[in-house]
Amino acid sequence: MTEWIDWLRQYAFEGGMGGLFLLSIVDSAGVPTGGGPDIVIALLASLHPNAPYAMGLVIAAIIGSVIGCSMLYWAGLRGGEAGARRFAPNAVSRARISLERHGAWVVFLAMLAPPPIPTKLFVLCAGVAAVPTLRFLIATIAGRAIRYDAGAVLALRYGPRALDMLRDGSTTLP
Repeated sequence: MTEWIDWLRQYAFEGGMGGLFLLSIVDSAGVPTGGGPDIVIALLASLHPNAPYAMGLVIAAIIGSVIGCSMLYWAGLRGGEAGARRFAPNAVSRARISLERHGAWVVFLAMLAPPPIPTKLFVLCAGVAAVPTLRFLIATIAGRAIRYDAGAVLALRYGPRALDMLRDGSTTLP
């Protein structure tokens, strides 16, 4: 599986903005890439350190992520109970209870969370719990915008050292 993830990230990196867009769809639709879009944004933004390019990367990743998340969300709306079975029953139950209680806020927080938080679980369960589509989309866009923008800003500010921070999960700035 690690070889697949490495190949996918490399493809996205070499594909630039278009590769990042496709990686974001795949990642958000349920194929684990280990934070692939975050890493590709940081790599490309640090190699091409100008704000308009970094903003384009963020927008491409957000749009791709919204498409991928929407696919998973709609699968949940259309009978995702079966799809939710691939997750631990306790996790599904807790996610559904949280979504029924707090709605799209749970989706927003899941979009901000770094790997290995199971974002896909919350997206699928948002469909199962019938979180209103517009609220789901707004939460997804807002959460991904903050997360991806933070990676781009770090890359612009700290260059390749920002990637080390993302990779190591370090909270200490270089």
